Amino acid sequence: MNQKTSSYLFCSVSSFAVLISVLLFMPAVSIAQKVKIQTEDGVTVVRNPKKPVPQPNGPSKLLLKEDLVIGKEAGESGYLFAGLRSVGVDDQENIWTLDWQDIKIRVFDKNGKLINTFGKKGQGPNELQSPIRMVVTEDGTGAILDRNKIAFYALDGRCVKEISTARTPAARIKIDGKGFIYLDSMDLSKTKVLTLRKFDPELKPIATVTSYEEPFVFGVANPFPGLLYFHGTKDGRLIWLVTKKYEFHVLDSGGKPIRKIVKDYVPLKISADEQQRILKEQYADRPYQIKVEFPDAYPPVEYFIGDDEDRLYARTREEDGKGGLWYDVFDPEGRCFTRFALPKEEMAFIIKKNKLYALISENEEGIPLVKRYAMEWK
Repeated sequence: MNQKTSSYLFCSVSSFAVLISVLLFMPAVSIAQKVKIQTEDGVTVVRNPKKPVPQPNGPSKLLLKEDLVIGKEAGESGYLFAGLRSVGVDDQENIWTLDWQDIKIRVFDKNGKLINTFGKKGQGPNELQSPIRMVVTEDGTGAILDRNKIAFYALDGRCVKEISTARTPAARIKIDGKGFIYLDSMDLSKTKVLTLRKFDPELKPIATVTSYEEPFVFGVANPFPGLLYFHGTKDGRLIWLVTKKYEFHVLDSGGKPIRKIVKDYVPLKISADEQQRILKEQYADRPYQIKVEFPDAYPPVEYFIGDDEDRLYARTREEDGKGGLWYDVFDPEGRCFTRFALPKEEMAFIIKKNKLYALISENEEGIPLVKRYAMEWK
């Protein structure tokens, strides 16, 4: 065999090997990046791969541009906010804030100008004892979840209604577009049980939506327990998730399961340095001895929120390498099509009219802030 023939055969074999490698690799990539949608027991199941998959004729990127910061100006006792707990936005883009330390609700217009402040500490009518959460309803009313009641306030500061929660203690509140109220509660009598319940607008029980249970032993702490998050839509659907599983459950307005949204992910280990930091910051000053047991990995989701166009945004524990954490973005069908990052101290709290409002418990200077971003889809 001469040198020319030998070179030709070598090139042919090499090219064939490369071609086979490409053909074998391409389908694997295609399959790995495909969102699978199928029906299981009458429920539409959307299975997402690890990485976002942009959809045809849809956006593939979200750009955020900071356009407003509230809280740097001084208030009566120093900084404007003492301790932010919730942020809400009405249809006029007025920004409602709940300060749980000052016991104050402050309302700002869309340009950040303070237009009203109300709230008074106390246990009587029209007073707040220990406000926990706030949501702004579709009709522009601020609903404050207090220790033993839900207080509803108009924009001018009038308390228009109060409903007792003495028999239904709760940690979080959501009100959907039809006025139904959702509350979650925790029971530690035997095990740690989180329960989500649905009520009518007068807080009459309708149904128990779901419960989540995990072992609870007094004196033993898990820094990353499973948490229950939920979101009500304008048309009365409910979406809930337990953070230990990357799995959204969607119920119709009658409470029937209609969709399940699942996302694959790579478990993220908790480093030894991070464990030591948590032990020092969260448990070192406890007045009693406690045993801390870390899970093998972080829960895949830290929390999620929904916007007014039925998209979902799930904050993960994945870092972007620039001091931020990644949020996965799902379209109304449940397909994860992009992601974006925010600094760790900024919590995306509400998204409305393509504007993202982030709550900052403390910035580098120890100041609570509200930050707004304009959103651009590309």
